[in-house]
Amino acid sequence: MLRVSNILMANNMANYIQKNLQRSAKSQEQISTGKTIIRPSDNPSEISHLMAVNATIAGNEQYARNIQDGLAYLNQSDTALDTVGKYLQDAKTLALQAANGTLTDADREHIKEQVDKIIDAVKDIANSSLGGKYLFAGTKNDLPPFRRVDLPDGTTEIHYDGNEQPVTREILFQAPYEVTSAGAGANGVFGNLSGTKVIGGPFAALINLKKNLEPGGDINQSLTELDNAHDAILTKRVGVGARTRHLEAVKEQLEDQEVRLKSVLVDIQGADIAKLTIEVAQNQLVHQASLMTASNLLNTSLLQYLK
Repeated sequence: MLRVSNILMANNMANYIQKNLQRSAKSQEQISTGKTIIRPSDNPSEISHLMAVNATIAGNEQYARNIQDGLAYLNQSDTALDTVGKYLQDAKTLALQAANGTLTDADREHIKEQVDKIIDAVKDIANSSLGGKYLFAGTKNDLPPFRRVDLPDGTTEIHYDGNEQPVTREILFQAPYEVTSAGAGANGVFGNLSGTKVIGGPFAALINLKKNLEPGGDINQSLTELDNAHDAILTKRVGVGARTRHLEAVKEQLEDQEVRLKSVLVDIQGADIAKLTIEVAQNQLVHQASLMTASNLLNTSLLQYLK
C-alpha cells in the first residue's frame, strides 16, 4: 500500500513539473512574440475580434500601397504635362518670330523644322510610361498610345491606339479613384478623337502652326490655338493636383487609423513583458524546488523498498 502511495505521489509530482514547464514555455513564447494570443486556443472569446482588426489593418495597408502607386502615376503625369506646356511656350515663341514680316523663306523653313521637332517631342512625352505602363493610354496601356503618321501630301497626323478608360486604384473599400486620364477622347488629355486621329489639343495646335508657316498661312490663328492648348494643359494639371491632394489626405487618414487599430491590437493581445518575466523567474524557482522534492521522494521510496 505504501509503495502504491509513493508511486501516485511520484506521478503527481511529474505531472506538476510538466505543467510548470508548459506554463514557463508559454510565458517565454509570449515574451518573445510580445503577444498573449498566439493561436486561437489561447483566447477563443477574443479571436474573432482579433481577426477582424488584423483584416482591417491588412486591407488598409493594401489601400496605402494603391495610393502610393496612384501618387507615382499622378506625379509622373504632372511632370509630363509641365513639359508639354513648356514645349507649347517654345512653339509660341517660334510663332511670334514667324509673325515678323522681315523673315525670309529660309528663316520660316528653319522655324518649321523646329516646330516639327516639337511635335515629335510632345508625342514622346505623351508616350511617357511608368513601370512599363503608358500613362496616357487609358487601360490599354501595354503599348505606346500615340503614333505619328506623315501623309503623302506632306501633312502630319497623330493617331491614338489607347482607349478612353481612365486608370483607377482602389483607395478605400469599393472606392476606385482615377489616377490617370485617357490620352485622347471625350475627356482626353491631348485632344478628342475622330476615329483614331487626334483632333484639337496641343497636337492640332502644333500641326496647324507647321501648316501656317507655309506662305499665306495665318500665324495669328496659330498663336490663339497655342494659347488655348496651353490653357487646356494647365487645366489638366490643376485636376492632377487636386487628385494628388485627395490621395494624400486619404493616405494620412489611413495612417491615423492604423495607429488606432494597432493600439487596439495591443489592448487585445499585448503582452506585459515585465509581468511575464517575473512569472518565468518564479516558474524556474518552482521547477527547481519541485525537482528537489521529487528527488527526496524517490530516495525515500527506494530506502523503504530496500527495507
